[in-house]
Amino acid sequence: MSGAPPVRADEPSSDEVSRPAQDVLRGIVEQLADGIVVVDRGGTIRFVNPAAEALFQRTSDALAGAPFGFPLGAGETTEIEVVRPGGDVVMAELRVVDIVWDGVGASLVSLRDVTDRKVAEERERLLAEERSARLQAEAASQAKTQFLAMMSHELRTPLNAVLGYADLLSLGIAGPLTDAQRQQLARIVASGRHLLELVNEILDLARVESGRLTVTRAPTAVVPAVDAALVLVQPLAEAHGLTLSARVDREARLVAVGDEHRVRQILVNLLSNAVKFTPAGGSVTVAVETTAHPDAEAKLHGARPWVALRVHDSGRGIAADQLERVFAPFVQEEHGLTRGRDGSGLGLAISRRLARLMSGDVTARSVLGEGSTFTLWLPAADAPPAPARLALLSGRDPHVRGLGEVGDALLREMEPVVDTFVERLRTEPVCESARDLRYSQLTDHVATLLSDIAGALTVLEEASGQPSSLLDDGVDIRRLVAERHGQQRARLGWTEAEVRREYAILREEIHAAVRRYTPRADGAARARAMDLIDHMLARAVEESVAVLRERSL
Repeated sequence: MSGAPPVRADEPSSDEVSRPAQDVLRGIVEQLADGIVVVDRGGTIRFVNPAAEALFQRTSDALAGAPFGFPLGAGETTEIEVVRPGGDVVMAELRVVDIVWDGVGASLVSLRDVTDRKVAEERERLLAEERSARLQAEAASQAKTQFLAMMSHELRTPLNAVLGYADLLSLGIAGPLTDAQRQQLARIVASGRHLLELVNEILDLARVESGRLTVTRAPTAVVPAVDAALVLVQPLAEAHGLTLSARVDREARLVAVGDEHRVRQILVNLLSNAVKFTPAGGSVTVAVETTAHPDAEAKLHGARPWVALRVHDSGRGIAADQLERVFAPFVQEEHGLTRGRDGSGLGLAISRRLARLMSGDVTARSVLGEGSTFTLWLPAADAPPAPARLALLSGRDPHVRGLGEVGDALLREMEPVVDTFVERLRTEPVCESARDLRYSQLTDHVATLLSDIAGALTVLEEASGQPSSLLDDGVDIRRLVAERHGQQRARLGWTEAEVRREYAILREEIHAAVRRYTPRADGAARARAMDLIDHMLARAVEESVAVLRERSL
């Protein structure tokens, strides 16, 4: 016969055995780092440990007997919000285990504060979303830039063809023209050039935004840049009935650190913009100064002197809330999107970006009814170099005699120099693009450049090394010739290495000719002439390469 064994009088009952175990459990729970809450089957809190008191920020007396307020299921793990006195909310990870507490069934609830972890996870999620959004924005910007660059190239090719054929027609290649036809052709050319200018501006903006546009940072004479910009804008000012002038101390050696070509481009943009928005009878003035205290709105870095090139107009002015908007692409002050004046609304946007690439800035100040002033800021050069247009000669150099003889020899020997130059180009391994080109294509602008260099040597001797308007004109001519040469080489698909090697060959042939055909020239004068020729060629190659880079991007 089976059954439960009888309990002896000296053995403890099951209740007596569980009591010490209950005390041990309570002692362990009270020492745990996690918050522990014991909840009976009715959902009422029966016990909380010190860690739970800290989590809830309430005492055990305040919590005991209160409803837990959250449905419980053994074995589940979830996260809940714990609202503390004062409204603070923390996140807690909740785990539930079924136990016997004080002889009755209950749930032991483990609570761990995971607020810091959740904050970190949320921060990481937001950062991931931000990274994703940034990558998408960069991809969209890159796609836009590539589209603009591609379309600019595609538009420029037929535009150049239109202008080229219009020029041929104007020359009477296809037969004589009537006055009316010439007038219509002039309108075609004017409109085509305007459209080409807009396309070039869009391409410039695309290259700046994509980071593919580079600038040089070298000492740059400011006055020649101002003069060159004034020459280019003068016809536009005259057409608008405006007075264009400059207030510049020509005795001061004003030198900034920047890219000469880009400085001139910015000045032309600022001057053209001022002319377009100034009524007839008004004035546009350029002033240059050096200051250690730039305007507050200029975003410049470093405590150093700055060169300020200020373009002031007597136009109607710009409202204060519009001053920064005019630097946004495709925006003009009149109506937001460009419509009221000729132009794309890109000139100021490109100018500011170019200036900042040169560690400078472009700022604007204006008073309604009185006019506007746009200022190009550039770092001042630490040590002004000798004026570029006199190269290695000072005005008091007594050895300028003999330069004219070198110039005459260069003019006399120009034809054999050019012929030998062409022969070498066609066999030069670096210049593969020259192999199948015609003689006229290979000699593009070379004779003009040589003539101008030879003339510069003669003028230097005649002027005893002193500045002269003829020297100034020569600098402008050589720059224009070099830029046109760069454009032609870009159209033919030449590389920068090929253009640099081309100039190196030209230099070698000039040197050989000068040595052969100046036997009576003073040795020192001939050496100085060679140095001057090298200087002028070095400037020419950089100007050609700069244009080549622009057209090739």
